Amino acid sequence: MTRFLLAGAAALGVMSGAAMAQTSTTETVTTTTSPAPPPLAAPVTVTSSATTSGAVLPDGDQTSSSGTSSRDSSGNVTETTITNTSYPFSAMITTTRKTTKISKGLATETTMVTNTWPPAYGRPPDVATTTRTYTVSSN
Repeated sequence: MTRFLLAGAAALGVMSGAAMAQTSTTETVTTTTSPAPPPLAAPVTVTSSATTSGAVLPDGDQTSSSGTSSRDSSGNVTETTITNTSYPFSAMITTTRKTTKISKGLATETTMVTNTWPPAYGRPPDVATTTRTYTVSSN
């Protein structure tokens, strides 16, 4: 009888051990498809020009100006003019920077005027900026 009990216990142990040794794994495979990348944009063509000039007036005032203009293939236009004027009697230098950007019939013009003096004057620069926006018709 002891043999049957031992055999039964052994059989139970083998079955439960076998049951414990079994493991279950689940593997999930996910496939993701991406849309095709967007086509490359056409290259942008930029046309630009620049000019520089200068003058000395009879009263000693000196002026130098430079300007640039560029247009890209989308029709956007940027024009910038910088003018420096020095006044020898007051030692003041005025710099005027005017930038106009035109895109889709809308122009934005920004003008910044800066007055500066030599460091010995101990005076900080004066800066004034104005911006205006207007529509531009195409002819």
